[in-house]
Amino acid sequence: MEVVLGVAELSLGLALICLALASAFRTVVLPRAAFDPLSRGIFLGLRSILLWISRRSSRVFETETVLAVHAPLGLLLLALAWALGIMSGFTLLFHATADMSLERAFVLAGSSFTTLGFERAASFSHEVLSIAAAILGLGIVALLIGYLPTIYGLFSHREVIVADVAIKSGGVAHGPALVARLMRDGDPARLDALWLDWEHWLIALGETHTAEPSLNFFRSPRASRSWLTSATAVLDASILRNVVVDAPYSARADMVYQAGTEAIVSIAHFFFMRPGDDSEALSTVSRAEFDEAVRSMEGSGVPITRDREAAWTSFVTLRSAYERQLVGLERLVLPPASAWSGGID
Repeated sequence: MEVVLGVAELSLGLALICLALASAFRTVVLPRAAFDPLSRGIFLGLRSILLWISRRSSRVFETETVLAVHAPLGLLLLALAWALGIMSGFTLLFHATADMSLERAFVLAGSSFTTLGFERAASFSHEVLSIAAAILGLGIVALLIGYLPTIYGLFSHREVIVADVAIKSGGVAHGPALVARLMRDGDPARLDALWLDWEHWLIALGETHTAEPSLNFFRSPRASRSWLTSATAVLDASILRNVVVDAPYSARADMVYQAGTEAIVSIAHFFFMRPGDDSEALSTVSRAEFDEAVRSMEGSGVPITRDREAAWTSFVTLRSAYERQLVGLERLVLPPASAWSGGID
């Protein structure tokens, strides 16, 4: 019976260590999108707790204030989970290979993992295990030292365009406002000059927000801004440029639409949001809202196509390529509410 328990402890200990190392590898080392159940459980579980706190203390803390700590706290908890997983695994290995209590085995594992050395191993096999634990501990620290600056560097780069889109929209990112403000004199040149930068940003968004999923939950420094509402505004503006504005067709705007659609869909797919191919066209933008936006653009001096019925049909068709995924991401990320985009008020 003791042999069976010892084998079970060894197996469980090795499983815990491998689980923690696999999570760290997928999250930090692997340069591509990879599903990690541990990080997913931590981030989504923490999100649920923070939303519960927000609902219970709405008079003290606004939802935006509570969610602002979500991503940073999630990263800290993920690092803690890796450390506890490795330490717990070595605790079981020490306990299974020697006659010692779980308490002393845990202290030895903690001493080895943190490289503090306040507890000495009593045998050669334990010394080998202690060295292995110390190497893994130093490795986790080294990964975090390189990982956190990378995350915040990507975040800063993302927020430059987020701020740019919001400013050019007049404060809050909105597709029709982008078109109206940048084409106020009826010349599409100022708007068309921005497509290349926005295309590169959307391509990077799709890559970074699937390879580094925690970035999806990092909120903008200003409560009225969000990467998701900015991406939506750019996508909507690219559609409006070619189906509503009475100006020569812009191939660059269409490329922005393609890049943005692929980015939104790929991020949504990473979080298992996969609407069926037979889904009917959906538009969360009503015809009345669309007509109001067109009148606003026209009032700002933007030349508008005469066939508004065809423009509306094309708008709905093109927007339906990312509409359902966008709604799913809005429910996940909970961006600040804005025109043509859901979120939290």
